[in-house]
Amino acid sequence: MPQTSIGTRHVVYWLTLVSGLLAAITVLAAGDKPTGREANGATKVLVVTHGPVATQLTTPGSDGHQLGDQRVLTATPIFDRRAREVGRLDAQLLTTSVDYPASGDEVRMTTLNFVFGDSSGTLAGSPDQIFVSGSGFYPRRQGTIAGGLDLVRPIIGGSGRFSGATGSALTEHLGDDSWRHTLRFVLPVRP
Repeated sequence: MPQTSIGTRHVVYWLTLVSGLLAAITVLAAGDKPTGREANGATKVLVVTHGPVATQLTTPGSDGHQLGDQRVLTATPIFDRRAREVGRLDAQLLTTSVDYPASGDEVRMTTLNFVFGDSSGTLAGSPDQIFVSGSGFYPRRQGTIAGGLDLVRPIIGGSGRFSGATGSALTEHLGDDSWRHTLRFVLPVRP
């Protein structure tokens, strides 16, 4: 790889940073509530939050640190930045490695399903969903990633106004034990 001067790398870094910040400000200025009116092919950012969660270990006879352990999160209300309820989160975690990369660590495959709609009845069968799946490191016998940490996983699809969504989801376990999910996705261009 060719060497560049420190000045050139520095300028490229700052131009990239400023460009990214301007793009983020433009997308975030549109608001948080999904409208389905955005142009297909453009990157969208949707931020949702929720309070503390507790997962339920559903593997019979397990001490919570076994290969194949399954944990489930019951339906959890999600909110936009204005603290309005915009849907719910359903999730499950499956332990795929124990004591990796170090003793006490686990790797878990996670499925997150963000369901959008109001809770007056349309939410139960809402077609507007974003599906996230991926893996990450978890502390031994703890139901979630540790407080103060974050995890990025792929958005692997969606339905309704999110049909065909792809991108990534940043999950942050905040210091007050609440959660923030930043969903960055693109919808396919439709004719």
